[in-house]
Amino acid sequence: MENKKKDSPKVGRPAKEKVKLSTSINLKLTESDFKTVREKAEKLGMKATKYAREMTLKGRVKSRFTLEELDLLRKVAGMANNLNQLAKRANIAGFMDVYSEVLGMVDYFKQLLDDR
Repeated sequence: MENKKKDSPKVGRPAKEKVKLSTSINLKLTESDFKTVREKAEKLGMKATKYAREMTLKGRVKSRFTLEELDLLRKVAGMANNLNQLAKRANIAGFMDVYSEVLGMVDYFKQLLDDR
């Protein structure tokens, strides 16, 4: 630590500038309108205020994935892990020993995709 040069420039990515939200707009909504905004925000995994801010400034809210899609991705990732384990067992013990498990996995994939 003592060998560091004091005049050396910082390396790496520059720090992102933090912009403080300091001004507010008061918006009155009916209970049903607020419920609608909150539900739409929750579907996107956002808070209602952030959702309203994005809609006001951009006219749309872009979400990478909905909560349903994120849940589906987690399930598929888990199944891929199971499939890799089955493939490893099949390579070691032979395919016929894990045949019924593979068929069960295929049926589960079909069921998961048909539910959408």
